[in-house]
Amino acid sequence: MNKEIKEEFTNIIDKKIRSIEKLEGGFSNENYLINDAYVFRKVSPLKDESLSFIHEKEIYETIEQLNCSDKVIYYNVENGNKIAKYIHGTRCYYQTPTDEQIIYVAKLIKKIQKSNIKVSFEYDAMNKINLYKSILPPEVFVDKNYEGKVFKEYLKIYEKYDLVLSHNDLVKGNLLFKFNGVFFIDWEYASMNIPLFDLASFISENNLNNDQASLFLNKFYGAKLSQTIIKRLDIVIRFQDILFYYWALYNFKRRHDEIFKIIGDEKLARIQKTSFKL
Repeated sequence: MNKEIKEEFTNIIDKKIRSIEKLEGGFSNENYLINDAYVFRKVSPLKDESLSFIHEKEIYETIEQLNCSDKVIYYNVENGNKIAKYIHGTRCYYQTPTDEQIIYVAKLIKKIQKSNIKVSFEYDAMNKINLYKSILPPEVFVDKNYEGKVFKEYLKIYEKYDLVLSHNDLVKGNLLFKFNGVFFIDWEYASMNIPLFDLASFISENNLNNDQASLFLNKFYGAKLSQTIIKRLDIVIRFQDILFYYWALYNFKRRHDEIFKIIGDEKLARIQKTSFKL
């Protein structure tokens, strides 16, 4: 594989390769650190069919002014492969984000949302769910009554907000922390979305406890935080659990990587734990 990566990289960028190292993380991609200076992302041919590389390229071009992500120097809209400058001195958190890191994430989400940057496409979550379910057997579907209630409440919330630029996938591996801030990487799922989506994503995907979630939301909203917002976030998190449960099963069926089964099992456990409370 390294030989193939080297050949492809040198065909794109005329630089001699001194070192190459496969980086950990990435569910749908493989990432290689080259010359301690560039990250070469190779996208799986069995990618999520709801994704658009043209859209992600537009996102990267649009957010460059914010200095909130890696700087892309090459992007192939045919296959999603990209080369970006390596951000030195960054790391993911270990077991759980620190209070300081939580505050960094709140500040960056707020900066992105207040930038008024817009793109021409929205996050069509219901279309994604229909795609994911289309290849799954009915016996794995979430309880119909519970799912219907969550979808109904989520769509009502969706209509209440103006859309903002959203990353939509704030999992641990997409958060790179430095001593004085954070970068968001891998903008494959980014689009216009409701402001609550990224907030719910960070809380849910990083398993923040009540104290951490409270710190995060208070830093983001300040005195504007209300019980209404908290109740809406609860619905959005429930919705995301269902969405990403189907996403995980969809990817497991197509790619047979065990990590997707693990994620699916975790999401299903959360759904079953919280469904009786709605």
